[in-house]
Amino acid sequence: MLSLLRSRKGQFFILSAVTIVTILFFVSRWIEPIKLTDTSSLALADEGFTFDNIKDKAANAVKGSGNCNDLNYNVQEYKRFVERYALDKNYKIVFDYSIPSCTTTATVNFHIKLHSERADAESTFFVNWP
Repeated sequence: MLSLLRSRKGQFFILSAVTIVTILFFVSRWIEPIKLTDTSSLALADEGFTFDNIKDKAANAVKGSGNCNDLNYNVQEYKRFVERYALDKNYKIVFDYSIPSCTTTATVNFHIKLHSERADAESTFFVNWP
């Protein structure tokens, strides 16, 4: 009779444990929000980051030039790179620059405009060389 009583205690313990786990599972499902907000679209929309990066690297192309020929070449090559990159990303970009005069110093004027399905950005700025 004692062994029959012990086996019922074991069955009660297992049944209680399963019941408690099941109740906790359903309570956690009930407390969990019904719909989670998807913020991945913000992370995938990199137009702002791309635009700021284009501006920074344009300034670096100017500042890293050794002479007037290098200045003109570096900015022109960077313009080509940006246009190819924008085409690959399906952005429309306007990358205009002018170097009014170049002797021992120069000022490079930039006008950059980026357009995509999700964003528009535009900036006009200048960078002094050297």
